[in-house]
Amino acid sequence: MADSFKPQIPHTSMKAIYSLLLAAALSTSAFAGTSYSGKSSKMVQPTTPEPACFAPGWDVGVFGSALISHNGNDVFAGGGVTAEYFFTEMLGIQTNYSVYNTQSEHHQFDGDLVLRFPIHSACVAPYLMAGGGFSTNSDQQGDFNAGAGIEARFGAMKKTGVFLDGAYHFHTGNNDRDFTIARLGVKFVF
Repeated sequence: MADSFKPQIPHTSMKAIYSLLLAAALSTSAFAGTSYSGKSSKMVQPTTPEPACFAPGWDVGVFGSALISHNGNDVFAGGGVTAEYFFTEMLGIQTNYSVYNTQSEHHQFDGDLVLRFPIHSACVAPYLMAGGGFSTNSDQQGDFNAGAGIEARFGAMKKTGVFLDGAYHFHTGNNDRDFTIARLGVKFVF
């Protein structure tokens, strides 16, 4: 009588159950991660990527420069400092202060929007800049400027660069007071 209460499972249903259990067992090993064979093997150190030449961030610099009058007849030596912040590798802002040995010491303050075009294989970036500023000499004057330049980065960490650029400054009131500033300098990246 005990045999009559045993549930009977058809032979095809048992094959299906065994197939499902086998599939579940195999799929858990597929998601288990790396396997360990018990053998000692060499540990491979991941390589660190080479630093980007022109990544977003801060840099500061110093430069020697020349102020050239609008007609090119007068050239005055000078120098200054620059600070930049790049939001992306291509778009940034720049502020500059420079002083020149004119008759009454020309102080120039500029703020520019900079658009650079990095060539990563050479760690070189040509750039365009445009902005405005003002100068103090015996009087104060406002101006707008536009220019172009090139920067090259070097060293193991690409934290030092040299730059060369020029910008024409349009005086807001008198075209006879327009001038060009040409700069050569060094930048340090933070």
